Amino acid sequence: MKKIAIVFTGLCLIGILLYYLFGLFSSSVGWYGYKKWKYRVGTTSILESKNRKIFVKHLNYQIVDSSNLKGFHFRPYIEKGFRYGYHSMDETRIDTYTKYPYNLSYERNKKDSIVLNIFPENRVKLDSSDVNWGYLKQPYLQDTIRIKIEGVTNQKGIIKIW
Repeated sequence: MKKIAIVFTGLCLIGILLYYLFGLFSSSVGWYGYKKWKYRVGTTSILESKNRKIFVKHLNYQIVDSSNLKGFHFRPYIEKGFRYGYHSMDETRIDTYTKYPYNLSYERNKKDSIVLNIFPENRVKLDSSDVNWGYLKQPYLQDTIRIKIEGVTNQKGIIKIW
C-alpha cells in the first residue's frame, strides 16, 4: 500500500512539472514568442478596418487590360497604420510615432490564387512601400497607382487606383 502511495505521489508531481514546463514552452513559442505586437499590420477588409476604428476613406479604382477575372472582388481604401495589442490581436494600437501613419490597403476575395503587386515604377509614388503594401504620410494618394494582377489560372490585369 505504501508503494502505491509513493508511485501515485510521484506521478502527480511529474504531471504538475509537465504542466508548468508546457506553459513555459508555449509562451516562448506562442503569442509572446512571436511578439506580434511589435510589427505594423493592416486589415484585409473594410469592415474590419471600421470595427478597429482606423478606416479613413474609400479610393477610386478601375480594372483595365484584364482577362479571366470572373468573380474577382477588389476595393482599395486608406486606413491608419496600427499594431496589435500587447496581449491580443483584438486590441488596436494606432501608430502615431511613425513617418508614414497611413496604409494603402485593399479588400479582395481570398478564394482565388491571385497575387497583387504594385508596379516598381509606382512604388516611388508612395511615401514608402514593399511589393504589395503602400505606406503614406497623408491620408490621400498624390498620383495614380497601378497594381499588377497575376493568377494561377491565367488571370491577368492591371488595376489603377486614385
